[in-house]
Amino acid sequence: MSRIIAAAAFALLTVLFRCLPALAAAQLEDIRFEAVSANEERVHFRLSQPVEPHSFPMKDGSPRMVFDFSGTGISKRIRNSVETKGALIQRIRVGLHENKTRVVFDLVPGRQVKSFQEGGGILTVVVHDARVRPEQRKTAAPPPAAAVWSPTAEKAPETKPSVRHQPPPAVPPSAGAAPDTVLSTVIFDKNSNRGEMVMFRLNKFHPPVVFGLEEKKPRVVCDFQDTAAGERLPESVPADGKHVRGIRIEKDEAGRKIRVVLDLTPNSSYDLQQVFFKNDNLFVLIINTLGNPAKPLR
Repeated sequence: MSRIIAAAAFALLTVLFRCLPALAAAQLEDIRFEAVSANEERVHFRLSQPVEPHSFPMKDGSPRMVFDFSGTGISKRIRNSVETKGALIQRIRVGLHENKTRVVFDLVPGRQVKSFQEGGGILTVVVHDARVRPEQRKTAAPPPAAAVWSPTAEKAPETKPSVRHQPPPAVPPSAGAAPDTVLSTVIFDKNSNRGEMVMFRLNKFHPPVVFGLEEKKPRVVCDFQDTAAGERLPESVPADGKHVRGIRIEKDEAGRKIRVVLDLTPNSSYDLQQVFFKNDNLFVLIINTLGNPAKPLR
């Protein structure tokens, strides 16, 4: 009888130890596609913990890039296939294999591309035309795993009060040549544990003027002065968050200004946090309600 109990206990321990890797595995929580230009596209992987994927190209039939995330699971919100319709990446496919998650980029046939990775809590894969040199970036020490984006923030996050003030006086447009500052993409993320985030990518360090409007329909306005719209910048960005209900992009070519308006849910007071990652020309606006402020970016 004691042998039977011992054997059963050993079998149970074996099952538990086999389950431990699965319980401790990293999780691929989100995948975001970003078309920076006709010659550069980015795919952002948000992971529960940093994972360095094994990547390699496949050119049998249609050109593909493969990324294997060892010991990594997949969030239920991630679809198995996403049609990106990019100039370089046509589709992103995701599959769960034994002890790994495989992500495949189906590339546009006939385009010669190169890629590089920027690691961290959010891993970014940059795919660019092999004939075009991507924008040079300053190297920086890797940030802690708690950082929202892989680049290190050069200044501490700046927390703004609730949306209760009126817009500042208008800045007259400068005369002369067209603006050399370009706003290329606006991305909304409602799944961050720091609040709902709106991410703006520019081609240079150029923070916007941010202010709130309180009426029956509360709004947050981001004015990018002396800024031109990227060739793929849309007129609106879908947003179905708890706080952000819509994002509108107004292109004032005569006034040399891009205005981005965030339509917020009524009957709440909001806490806004603004962060600019200077080395990567990335401006992030984090929206929470008062009493539930954003966690600091370290």
